[in-house]
Amino acid sequence: MRKQLVLQLPEQWFGVDDNGLEATSIGETLASWVLCDADRPAGALFHGSLKDAAIQAAGARVIVLVPAERVLLAQADLPAIKGNKLAKAIPYALEEQLVDDVEDLHVAIGYQDEQGKVSNAVVSRDSIESWLSRLTTVGLHPDIMSPEVFGVQWDKDAEGTQWSLVINGTHALMRTGAQTGLAFETENMGAVFQACLDNSGESFPSSLTVVGCGEELDDLFEGSAIQNKLTALCAEQSIELFFRQSDEDCSVLLAQGFDERAAINLLQGAYSRKEQVGKMLRPWRTALILCVVWLVLQVGNFIADYSRLSSLADEQRAEIQSIFEKALPGSRLVPGSEKELMARALEKLRGGGDGNNSLLILLAQAGKIFKETNDVSLRSVRYKGGKLDVGLNLSDLQALDKLKQRLKDEARLSVEIISASSRNGKVESRLSIKAMSSGGGS
Repeated sequence: MRKQLVLQLPEQWFGVDDNGLEATSIGETLASWVLCDADRPAGALFHGSLKDAAIQAAGARVIVLVPAERVLLAQADLPAIKGNKLAKAIPYALEEQLVDDVEDLHVAIGYQDEQGKVSNAVVSRDSIESWLSRLTTVGLHPDIMSPEVFGVQWDKDAEGTQWSLVINGTHALMRTGAQTGLAFETENMGAVFQACLDNSGESFPSSLTVVGCGEELDDLFEGSAIQNKLTALCAEQSIELFFRQSDEDCSVLLAQGFDERAAINLLQGAYSRKEQVGKMLRPWRTALILCVVWLVLQVGNFIADYSRLSSLADEQRAEIQSIFEKALPGSRLVPGSEKELMARALEKLRGGGDGNNSLLILLAQAGKIFKETNDVSLRSVRYKGGKLDVGLNLSDLQALDKLKQRLKDEARLSVEIISASSRNGKVESRLSIKAMSSGGGS
């Protein structure tokens, strides 16, 4: 089961305005509460400061029961009005039953029955605002705030109308319907019960159950005028009367009897949990808006940078592809294989493992001789099978012989003249050059 804390407002709060209470004294105010969870499904009673209650309320659904004397439970007959219009019309429909100005009161709406009667709970705005302010000060944020009379057991499935009365010393709570009831002093029980019977209409009770907690019922009723009056009224109206003594503390009894589905939650409208959270966040609204704007700008900059860098990466990949195709014609560049292909190409340039006949070594040895020889120009260079095939233009055949001899003597290369022809006063020749074997050669 979900963790639930049921708190009764401290008696010390009543008759003292907020100016008479400091934050420290509010937190140290003594209170009683009932904690229900998986380990204590029936509820366990705790006594301590409100600070202690706030600690135990962590992760719990918080229900606050307020004195029924401070809340008027009334009904308004508005059968033709529904929805939002009903909320606006009810305070004025109850105006004749109210002493204070409607504008100074908060009206919480309950169920509307089949006859169109709407149950309501009326409390002064000053009271509910004071309660919420003090609870918030100690870190208690109620999910439900309801009159304590809704903690009196009510059996909606019972045959007939059964009223229930809980007596806690000189204080009495009577529930006369799913969302109707009142609180009164025990000594006024006879007069109050008679008045409730006179105004019950179709909700006239078939039975009354009186439950005592705290003091023994025998101590309150045995031979008293209250008992005689109540017994006489029930006998006169053919109402069955039952007496029962509870072993539980009154706080536990009310917590066990409370059913939020049948209660009226005072936290509606401007006092709803949503509105309370909104009030807490309101001072931070500007900062939150600026934070959101900053986050939007950061996300926008990130997207812009990502788009720009993606475009730059595409351009660089295209440039790499172009350079690769020029450097290694006929090779196909697979993304991610650049290093492998370059390594293979370098291996080819090195001659596939024969160090003396590698392209780079042959070019280094022959290139120096070509550079120092006058009137020599290269037409083509090819490398295959460890041999360098060079196409040359020279001034005459004598220059060709001298070049061959220098390559052999100075560069220690084996040179073979593949072809030589004289044309237009120039000699075109092709030479095959490779590293000289250990035994020498031409």
